[in-house]
Amino acid sequence: MELLQINEIDYTELRHQKFDYFIAACGYQPRCTYLAEKTDAVLAEKHLLIIDEPDPGENRSRNLQVFARLGFNMHHASVKESRNVEELVSKITGKPADHLNLLIDYSCMPKMWYSVLVDSITRNNFRAGKISLFLSYTPKKFDCVSSNPSVDYIGPILQNKDKLKDKRPVSMVISLDNKHQSIVEAIKQIRPANILAFIPECSHDPEYTKMVLQNNKALLERFGITRVIHYDARHPGIINSLLTTHCLDQRIESEVMIVPQGPKTFSMMAMLLSVRYPDIKLWEIIDRQKKPNADHGFAAAEPVVVKVTFADDEEDEFLN
Repeated sequence: MELLQINEIDYTELRHQKFDYFIAACGYQPRCTYLAEKTDAVLAEKHLLIIDEPDPGENRSRNLQVFARLGFNMHHASVKESRNVEELVSKITGKPADHLNLLIDYSCMPKMWYSVLVDSITRNNFRAGKISLFLSYTPKKFDCVSSNPSVDYIGPILQNKDKLKDKRPVSMVISLDNKHQSIVEAIKQIRPANILAFIPECSHDPEYTKMVLQNNKALLERFGITRVIHYDARHPGIINSLLTTHCLDQRIESEVMIVPQGPKTFSMMAMLLSVRYPDIKLWEIIDRQKKPNADHGFAAAEPVVVKVTFADDEEDEFLN
């Protein structure tokens, strides 16, 4: 299927929209249930992705009870394998329909999960003529303490694609957070010819931008990164425009790689850009897991929502 439109919409519009499916993820953070509890839209089927692990912990168990009460079907999935997520997509999009509406809350999803969700739709011609994804992210209060956990993985988000193949120089586009040492390790491994840094600004947490700049000051100076772009994390449409402009400029002379470490609205827009331009590669940095903070991850603002519409080739020709 082909991506037709990306539109930023107001969260309140979800209350007036009928959805065929609602897909969410259960994590330990309290915000993972926020959209499910607050959305009054008419929902047909609800599906919940759960990290497949032996001990879910007290916080996640509490959230699971909320989702169970709200009528979600449970699907266990590994953060390292995409099979179960792909099977869920095939199941719900395999039914004949003129137009399917899917509400996806990716607030607490690993990058691979929501990348697989979108990738599975773009790779296949399903029985629906058109599919609209309503992608929702609930902001949280950020941890402004600089942290440098050990790195477990640096590489493509989807390991079956996005490996570096060309002999052209690499232009690395990074969105910074407080884990500056992780980015340093990625830069050392990739050895990019150019680096473009994006700095998030969040109206619900204005101190976060100051802390990201402060914690990454040495990184910016060490690698001589002079191209720094500030973006509003609550406006995916603006992120999409900035990414498109700068990545397409770099794409002419080099191989473009995006490493999204900032808020997930940036990650989602980077992923959608790679759908439109498949030669743009998406990599991620996965840190070794640490014990979750029980007081971390409460909803700090209303969800940020984008509507993304896909159509099969025949439908697209008809529309044009």
